[in-house]
Amino acid sequence: MHRLILLAALLGGLAPVGLLAQGGRTAPTWDNASWLNADAPPRLDRLRGRVVLVNFWVYSCYNCTNTVPALVELDRRYRAAGLVTIGMHTPEFPPYSGEHDAANVARALKRYGISYPVAQDNDHRTWDRYDIRFWPTVVLIDKHGRIRHEEIGEFHPDDARFADVDRRIRALLDE
Repeated sequence: MHRLILLAALLGGLAPVGLLAQGGRTAPTWDNASWLNADAPPRLDRLRGRVVLVNFWVYSCYNCTNTVPALVELDRRYRAAGLVTIGMHTPEFPPYSGEHDAANVARALKRYGISYPVAQDNDHRTWDRYDIRFWPTVVLIDKHGRIRHEEIGEFHPDDARFADVDRRIRALLDE
């Protein structure tokens, strides 16, 4: 069954999630102007030699906020070992919804205990560069700046998907 899904994905031109090649595509840069929890905007080119986890999320998304404890835990476990966690807050709704407002995002970061840097991707420019289609999506970037894994959807610190992401981070840190 898995082979049929893989074959259909390849024939349809889709990159199967979790099956990105060892030499995955180069991660696009980001140039977001508004950052929270950062003295200066983290630049991808200055993060070479470190593993980067980018979480595309929005504070009003139920599945996104359910995933936050897992991301906070991964950041806690691996920051000292070289993992850089970046939040990419990409609003789902029009500006009148409040998702574009930095003060609302800052309140959400405090509420959820997020201490890692978070960019406001209000124009969806970074979202589009990474070809993201769903909230939440976690992207793992290796020490050479290549995308090595994408995890779409909610996961929790006590489930198998979390264990898989945890294993992938450890493997990338060990490379």
